[in-house]
Amino acid sequence: MTRTLGIAGVGLIGGSIALRAHAAGWTTIGYDRDVAALDAARAAGALDGVAGDLAELAARADAVVIALPIQATIAALRDTPALAGPALVFDVASVKAPVAAAGAHLANFVASHPLAGRETGGFAAADAALFEGRTWIVDPAAAPEPRAALDALIATLGARSVGVAPSDHDRLVAMTSHLPQALAVALGARLAAAGADSRAYDLCGPGIMSMLRLARSPEPLWAEIFSANATPLANELRSLADVLAAAADALEQGEVGTLVSYFADASTAVSALERSGRAERSLPYAVPTR
Repeated sequence: MTRTLGIAGVGLIGGSIALRAHAAGWTTIGYDRDVAALDAARAAGALDGVAGDLAELAARADAVVIALPIQATIAALRDTPALAGPALVFDVASVKAPVAAAGAHLANFVASHPLAGRETGGFAAADAALFEGRTWIVDPAAAPEPRAALDALIATLGARSVGVAPSDHDRLVAMTSHLPQALAVALGARLAAAGADSRAYDLCGPGIMSMLRLARSPEPLWAEIFSANATPLANELRSLADVLAAAADALEQGEVGTLVSYFADASTAVSALERSGRAERSLPYAVPTR
């Protein structure tokens, strides 16, 4: 089993990986253009050392995780020959098809995505328990040896490895992850517009606050994600817009049944999520004990 892990990007995800891997006995080496982030990670005991660039990181590590924004991840995979050296190279980007294509020439590369995160970024938000109980998607078409090495590391990080093809991943997360983010910022923008009447803010309760949590997410990060997964996300936005338009038309005609009918399906979905055993890490409320 590989024991020296190189982390390219020590923000929320990379920093959380570094904290958990280091605690599990891995030697951890970091690379980041933000020197302050590296200093913070070293001070927190997440890193044993730092590398001056990605090539040096690859030369010193048995496994390398690329925890950079999507376009930087693609560029790193495409333009860093030294990444062919480690036994394992994997990424954590939120969109998989373009990343998998960029890393296809590397026999040691596994496209992956941990379904974990927060609305705030940077090493200050990193948490060794971030991946506990989470699903971690991996490309099932990856070569067996690096895939097995990544599965073992994912287990060490507390997560559960699930194989999903990149194109299926991008289609599904467009609904489960990217659509909620888009809705949060759209709702926030709607509230800002309504806020010309300051009483709108006085009338906000915990419901809208919980729905707006994601609106604090970093714009540059999500601009790249939206762009990289534009077509699947556009399809989900249009599908939801059709549902909302149908409800609006019915309400204007004095018929509330269309909107009310969504409660049953919504309850079914939430119940299924609760039964999945991952609800404790996925829902913003306590799941009832059965």
